[in-house]
Amino acid sequence: MARKDSILLPEAADAPGGQRRKICIDATGLLAWRGALAGIQRLEDFMVRAALADPDPDVEVVTLDFSSHRFRPLEKFEMDQLGVSEIAPFRQRPRLQAAAALRQGFQSARRHPMAKSEADRQLAGMVTNGRSGFTFTVSKLLLRAYRFSRRAGLRAGLLRGDAAQPTKDVGPRTVLISNQLLVGEKLAAVCAGPDNIAFLCHDMIPTMRPDLVAKNRWQAAFGPNLERLVRSGAAAFCTSDTAATMLGDHMRKAGIDLPVVHRFPMPSLLHDKAARLRMTSLEAGEPFVLYCSTIEIRKNHIMLARIWQQALDEGVRLPKLVCVGRWGWMVEELSAYLKAHPGLKEKIVFAGHVSDEELIGYYRSTTFGVFPSHIEGWGYAASECLDFGVPVIVSTTPSLIEATGGLMPAVDSTDQIGWYGAIRRITDDGAWRDLLAGRIAEEHRPTSPAESWAAIKAGLKAAAACAN
Repeated sequence: MARKDSILLPEAADAPGGQRRKICIDATGLLAWRGALAGIQRLEDFMVRAALADPDPDVEVVTLDFSSHRFRPLEKFEMDQLGVSEIAPFRQRPRLQAAAALRQGFQSARRHPMAKSEADRQLAGMVTNGRSGFTFTVSKLLLRAYRFSRRAGLRAGLLRGDAAQPTKDVGPRTVLISNQLLVGEKLAAVCAGPDNIAFLCHDMIPTMRPDLVAKNRWQAAFGPNLERLVRSGAAAFCTSDTAATMLGDHMRKAGIDLPVVHRFPMPSLLHDKAARLRMTSLEAGEPFVLYCSTIEIRKNHIMLARIWQQALDEGVRLPKLVCVGRWGWMVEELSAYLKAHPGLKEKIVFAGHVSDEELIGYYRSTTFGVFPSHIEGWGYAASECLDFGVPVIVSTTPSLIEATGGLMPAVDSTDQIGWYGAIRRITDDGAWRDLLAGRIAEEHRPTSPAESWAAIKAGLKAAAACAN
């Protein structure tokens, strides 16, 4: 049975032998991410930035070394790649000299001849301080050629493997791994390593509603990987009570006892940025409805398209619907519907990915928000509407009720008639919109990033204490 942790330890626990256990945030997934930050990547970016700025020497940011499958501190070029401006002074690292870095790369290839090509890319990045181009390509090819020669020599019996060298003692650590490692092939090696592992649980959608998730390798590995983590004793950090319930239900069905679950409040990152930019006040303008979400089957844009088409057919005037977010998977039905109903081009705007400043502008000027998703682990855009004082209609999936504090109207995601009625009412009934906005002003408070980071940090220290 899942147990929620209520122990928040102010200091890192001492490990056996008197060593203090470090708590680490894994930046592997963020370093590999090349798209716009949204959802999981947005939260990982927040945690990495908070950890790098934290003056606590027991906090560290790490990434997975693809040769040894052990975590190491970030190099200078990796911090630069993340674009982090606020870094505690003691975390600043000098750039590696190219010759020294290349020597380290060959030593790593010698010790780990069976590593894959991603290890060579990582080592070449160290040699060139993260710069791409001719030198990077040459370094990568040299390292790969040396690794292959070592591998061939060992297999042919012409070379002897290096005597096992003890890994540099970095002391006991608790590492909160990135989502890329959670769903990837490296998890077994990570779990078998010397570090105490913790993981983020955003939701269990791939196992609960596989019909709403694209079929691929990571989707198939999602449930088994989480089970492996929990069996290994990894601590769970859940983004919502709903996510904790999902995790507990899955593990009970799998016959696995769930360890302590740490719940932390989701940070109001966009509102915090808006406050720093002095862009939190609402602005009047042309009425429009906002839905901020990746466009995919789970988010239920198709129902909104049908509602706006119904309004057109009936001569009902609804504000424009602005959909912010990139196009994702399983959108064939939506695409076909939009093509079959060209009149919707004037009523529904797909804005794509926008900058934070543009999104803040949308929240400040929208009439109301909608979030009809079938299932969520949290539902960031729903809580962001409340952060900016904007009423929002949500589906009855428990996470969206939780994200909006039960303050907003909720309609089942399959009830098109109910959604049509709610959208028409909130459009036409200004008094109802004002009532909902007043409810937000009285009962909702954005969660500061500092408050969220303090809860994550305290949970990791509690997990570290349990690991001793």
